[in-house]
Amino acid sequence: MKALHILLALLTLSALPPLVFAQQVRLQAIFGTSAMFDIDGRQRLLKSGKTSPEGVKLLSVTSDYAVVQIDGREQKLTLASPVAASYATVDRAEVRLNPDSRGHYNTTAWINGRRVDVMVDTGASSIAFNYPTAKSLGLDLTRAQPITVSTASGVERAYRLQLSSVTIGGITVHNVEATVLGNDFPQVTLLGNSFLSRVDMQQRDGLLLLRARD
Repeated sequence: MKALHILLALLTLSALPPLVFAQQVRLQAIFGTSAMFDIDGRQRLLKSGKTSPEGVKLLSVTSDYAVVQIDGREQKLTLASPVAASYATVDRAEVRLNPDSRGHYNTTAWINGRRVDVMVDTGASSIAFNYPTAKSLGLDLTRAQPITVSTASGVERAYRLQLSSVTIGGITVHNVEATVLGNDFPQVTLLGNSFLSRVDMQQRDGLLLLRARD
């Protein structure tokens, strides 16, 4: 009879959902697009978009905070409040950009899943690449629309195409128009209005704030 009770108890336990133990995640430092975490007592340096062996994914990072994903839920961690005590959903992804010495705002974007440095340019109607950058990103220009554009050096041949996705920090925009020029101009990829018009943009205390729309 005792053995039967033990067997029934084991069967009951096996039918219960597995216990889920909350991970202890602490933000320790921010290094550009990377952040150092203490995860269950282990130090992990993660780049934006990477996942730790414990399953903690760094979605985005700014100079003030990091957004992580744990068990499908998002949590904002700041250096002032570094511990993930609860996994509340972050309202909207936000990126804060500091100007360089010339007043330009530069950042790193992931275009169709590949990394590229970009410069914010509100005067550009679309994202603009030079030809070598387009080739390095694996863009298929055989399916692009040939067009002509006016530049400082005159009228030039270019190509118009749609990018599957453009991600900056935790902000992702899909089906973004881009223009590829057939030479080495522009030297830096321009983040134009085909992306900027689909996010909320604000300048505050010298910073440029980009926020995802609902």
